[in-house]
Amino acid sequence: MTGMGYLESVDNSLRLLLLVASKARVGVSEAAAELGVAPSTAHRLLSTLRYRGFVVQGRDRTYQAGPAMEEIVSSRITRANLATIATPHLEALRDATEETCHFMVLVGRHVRIIASAESTQSLRVGTREGAMLPAHLASGGRMLLAELSPAELDELYPPAGLPAASITEAGMRSIRRELARCRNQGYAVNHNRTERGVTAVGVLVKDVDGPVGAISLTLPSVRFVPSSAPELAATLRRTADAVVAQLRG
Repeated sequence: MTGMGYLESVDNSLRLLLLVASKARVGVSEAAAELGVAPSTAHRLLSTLRYRGFVVQGRDRTYQAGPAMEEIVSSRITRANLATIATPHLEALRDATEETCHFMVLVGRHVRIIASAESTQSLRVGTREGAMLPAHLASGGRMLLAELSPAELDELYPPAGLPAASITEAGMRSIRRELARCRNQGYAVNHNRTERGVTAVGVLVKDVDGPVGAISLTLPSVRFVPSSAPELAATLRRTADAVVAQLRG
């Protein structure tokens, strides 16, 4: 292919993205052979994609789709329709509870809040739409992490620790215990973990094909009564069921 608008490096990057998207894992040698370039060139391309979050490198040194690519791929569900579908249900939940409600999706080690309905009370938690929060701290994030397989969880949160996120080996064990507890009880509580003075209760939104996101009810900590968590979770689950029913059409 030739022409004024053609850049070989861009073309190779796009071809590499398609290769990663079509396979579970891709090594440098395989990428070089597929693109017809030297291994050093393939390594530089993969390193650039890794820097931008389009790929992540596993412990076996191979590459797989990263959070940036996963977010693009999931956009056919979450960005195109999910926020629009979820918003009226969040507004109904907000009206019933008088608290701020959020819908979030998992993006790597974070959750992105894609829809919100803000409380009208004078003392309230404002909308966090568009925000990214650490998944292991957010209530909805913990519910989404609890659905991952052990291998998927190890990839995101290595048992030996994650210095970049200031998580020690002991911290990893604590995270796994917490995820097991959330999975068993069917909801998670984030009390002052992501923001001082703010508490959230979160539940999973799960279709037949798996989790599509999580819903949380977020309120000032001074208004949160711990014993009310199961009841709030039951209300959240009814909202989650309504979102799933609409998704199924």
